[in-house]
Amino acid sequence: MLSDQQKAMIDLAGEHFKHAGSLDTAAMERFGMTPTRYWQEMNRLLRTEAAVAYRPQTVALLSTRRRPAKRTASRLAQAR
Repeated sequence: MLSDQQKAMIDLAGEHFKHAGSLDTAAMERFGMTPTRYWQEMNRLLRTEAAVAYRPQTVALLSTRRRPAKRTASRLAQAR
């Protein structure tokens, strides 16, 4: 079961922002979290069944966006 704050965090991540950094600023204002802490919490939430049940499309989109970075990091590590 997700808390109201966790639901709001997922909702925020699913919003569209016109300017770079706007989501980070909104996370700081709404939740009092640094952008790093916000995304750490979001990455943890994205792996939960409760988050998928709450906003399946948003979770799927955010999970897809996370994958290329992992692949790139893996390729960089292999190249060393």
